[in-house]
Amino acid sequence: MFPQTLRWRIQIWHGFLLAAVLTGFAVATYRYQAASERHRVDVELQQRVRVLADALHGPRGPIGPPPGENARREFYLPPARAAMFEQKDGAGLYFVVWRRDGSEWSRSMGAPADVGVPSRPAANVPKQGERTRGWLREAFTFTPPGECLLVGRSIAGELAALREYGRWLAAISGAVLCVGLAVGWWIARRATRPVGIIISTARRIAQGELSERIPVREKNSELGRLSTALNETFAQLEESFARQSRFTADAAHELRTPVAIILAQAQRALTRERDAATYRQTLEACVDGARRLNRLTESLLELAIYDAEAEALNLGMCDLGGIARETAAALEPLASERQIALSYDLSPAPCRADSGRIAQVILNCLTNALDHTPAGGRITLRSGVETDQAIFSISDTGCGIGPEHLPRLFDRFYRADDSRDRHTGGAGLGLAICKAIADAHHAKLEVASTPGQGSTFTLRIPVTGVREEPPAAMAANSLVL
Repeated sequence: MFPQTLRWRIQIWHGFLLAAVLTGFAVATYRYQAASERHRVDVELQQRVRVLADALHGPRGPIGPPPGENARREFYLPPARAAMFEQKDGAGLYFVVWRRDGSEWSRSMGAPADVGVPSRPAANVPKQGERTRGWLREAFTFTPPGECLLVGRSIAGELAALREYGRWLAAISGAVLCVGLAVGWWIARRATRPVGIIISTARRIAQGELSERIPVREKNSELGRLSTALNETFAQLEESFARQSRFTADAAHELRTPVAIILAQAQRALTRERDAATYRQTLEACVDGARRLNRLTESLLELAIYDAEAEALNLGMCDLGGIARETAAALEPLASERQIALSYDLSPAPCRADSGRIAQVILNCLTNALDHTPAGGRITLRSGVETDQAIFSISDTGCGIGPEHLPRLFDRFYRADDSRDRHTGGAGLGLAICKAIADAHHAKLEVASTPGQGSTFTLRIPVTGVREEPPAAMAANSLVL
């Protein structure tokens, strides 16, 4: 089966390519060497053919009657030149000469008996060539009159040398291949080592060690960028798990308080007989606890729906200024009762949004401002358009929020100080819901505050770019104080 690991795949492809390159190089080198040897032998043989041609048409020429007479002349080769063909071991040079009619004219003593005349040309034109017969290499030429001169010799030595050369090439190529595979394995192992570190780190994180991170040595490499991205993901996962753990603990704590109140009041009423007024007081305390428990569960359900992206926003064209004016009008009696002045600087701010959800954000922010602004203070509502954003802001002259609390102000169950405690009736989920609604609109909910001077909450909604059915929206309005 083909290995599935990246290291083995790299090694196999590297080995295949290296083997292909070495094989091609060895074959090309061997063929070049063989061609060079063959050319050298052919040049040597053609030189000997020219020796025979000079002897045939030299000053003395053949000995015997002139051409045209019945008697055949004898081929004469000077002794000095004939000596090179007189080796009887079969490994030296030999020659054969044929007449114009194809009959054999002369041959050397070492010439094989099976030497045949080469194919004659179609016309009486000069022709020369080479041929190989087993262990023999032969060169021949046809003279203009029609004689054929052939010189050959054994190339067994050259073939043996070529075989030895081929074995050396194969051995060297095999050695280079082995070294290349070893080096390739080392490179592949070194290159994939970060992958193994990533895998082991991810496994430890999966086992619960959320603080583990991948060591990054080369930030600009592909694996370095991958490790950095994974570390950022792991950090977000750790923060998400920590947030989830805090949320679970806080939710359990918040749910336990009203449940404990209801249980304690009921048990108190059941211990002995009491008068009607006492029973009524006990039931009122249970109802208050139940209402608080109901508000808390509704808020948790709302946040769960946002987290699950279960519903779509009811989008439509609306005006932030108009929504803010209608929402503030409902709370003007409460502001007058607490001696807090409401001022308006509301310009048209058209945008595409869910008017009910936006009204919930404005109502929550305005209610929080009323809760934390002392008597004689002022709350200012503003709206308008900046570039491609519809803007709404609400500013108060309350106690303000410390800078250390601002980063976590929109966290669930988070309270910045003692003035934002359970006595105001809230569980610390109102701003978290507002942030979830803003995120569903691809909007930004921001806060700026100076301790002792007040706070400003700003909602920025893109005029365009909101999807027709963005995720994470509620079907009904709810208020969490």
